[in-house]
Amino acid sequence: MKFIHEFHRNGNIVNDSNKTFAALIPKCSHPESMRDFRPISLVGSMYKILAKVLANHLKVVMNYVIGDYHMAFVKDIQILEIFVIAKEIIHLWMNDKVRGLLVRLDFEKAYDYMDHSFLDYIMENTGFDIK
Repeated sequence: MKFIHEFHRNGNIVNDSNKTFAALIPKCSHPESMRDFRPISLVGSMYKILAKVLANHLKVVMNYVIGDYHMAFVKDIQILEIFVIAKEIIHLWMNDKVRGLLVRLDFEKAYDYMDHSFLDYIMENTGFDIK
């Protein structure tokens, strides 16, 4: 509990809590090449506990923070529903001879390009402490 209190008080994570160790587990009794191993990562348990506590805090307010027009990360919404809705819209457009525009965005590595100052601004304005 001291670890979590330290995080809430100062916003600091103890350096050793985020270490990850990689291990190779053999898939067969006599492995001879890298294909005969299964990689597994072992994340420190303190970091996992902290991540779970933060995730549970976010879960309570997530539906209020995310707008009605967003579909991802909302409780009881399956990500595949987005594709069904898109297909229904296209079908409607084709039947009614309505013109429309679809935009496909590639979210690969989206967090690498995230403006963290903007994220801090959003979090503060939705009632989260800056830490």
